[in-house]
Amino acid sequence: MQDIERNESALSRFTRRTLIVIGLVSLVGILLFFASQLIDVLLLVFASMLVAVAIDGAVRLCQRYLPLSRPWALALSLLLICLILAGLWMLIGPPLAEQLPQLFADLPEAFQQFLGNFRELPGIEAALGEVEEPAQLIGAPVIDYFTDLFATTFGAIASFFLILLIGFYLVLSPAKYIANMLLLCPPAKRDRLAQVLCMQGRALRLWLLSRLVSMIFVGVSVALGLVLLGVPMAGALGLIAGLFTFIPYLGPIIGAIPTILIAFLESPQLALYALVLYLVVETLESNLVMPLAAKGLVRLPPAYTVIVQLAGAAVAGVAGVILSTPLAVVAVVTLQALYINDVLGDDIEVLGGRQDS
Repeated sequence: MQDIERNESALSRFTRRTLIVIGLVSLVGILLFFASQLIDVLLLVFASMLVAVAIDGAVRLCQRYLPLSRPWALALSLLLICLILAGLWMLIGPPLAEQLPQLFADLPEAFQQFLGNFRELPGIEAALGEVEEPAQLIGAPVIDYFTDLFATTFGAIASFFLILLIGFYLVLSPAKYIANMLLLCPPAKRDRLAQVLCMQGRALRLWLLSRLVSMIFVGVSVALGLVLLGVPMAGALGLIAGLFTFIPYLGPIIGAIPTILIAFLESPQLALYALVLYLVVETLESNLVMPLAAKGLVRLPPAYTVIVQLAGAAVAGVAGVILSTPLAVVAVVTLQALYINDVLGDDIEVLGGRQDS
């Protein structure tokens, strides 16, 4: 009789555990399904979180050096950001407003000329075979892609302002949103999760700071170098180079393409000089500027970063490429803190260094 009761108890436990596993797997599957359907919304929310993290970094900097409460530090930070942006616009806005439209108008012609010269290289004519125009092989898809990209400009602008708005709301009272998130976890785990969220925030602030250092150096250096080389629209090309530097490793490669094409309109030799300029600037940024000016900032291994960017491109296109690296920073911090430190018991320093107080 007792053996039967033990068997029934063991069977009941096994059935309960099986049902729990099935329920968890089903829940994960449902969450993944909805995440795949809402990927654009989730990326927009994460971009808003990056904006909030960046503003929060400025707030913390103000509070570190000034005896201000958070509301006053937030107001001062927003005022300083607006003043800096207004000053930059007054300094470089008028020439950029003239150069950017001209740049976008000249890029298709530059691309066609590059393809024409490429076809004249030995062996290329035979390789192309019966293709009448090189644009049919390479040019048309690329031009169509950029046409579709610029056709969605208004949507991108709307998303940009929506990201700013959500980021502003998040930074107004981050503690409130964090507290609501902690309510989803068991009470015993809430303190640890709060620590991990602080680690993630600090790692993201350091990563954004490293990107800002790189963007300023690359943008200014490329613009000045192109002015010395005599490349047209140097300011606009420098701006594009700086903006694309936000995307580590792949970004500088993409950012160099417009400059090389515009320089190629003048002469192939000038395009070669522009390429050398980019190589020099990127070498200085990687081996001199970042090690000296950005010690302790977050940088992921190159191969890991590129793989993550390719995965982001496959999942969410351009937005996936842009946001894949900061998403990887969050994932690495989570794995290091919750799995390697807590589960495996290895005492390693989490990405980003010390925790926030």
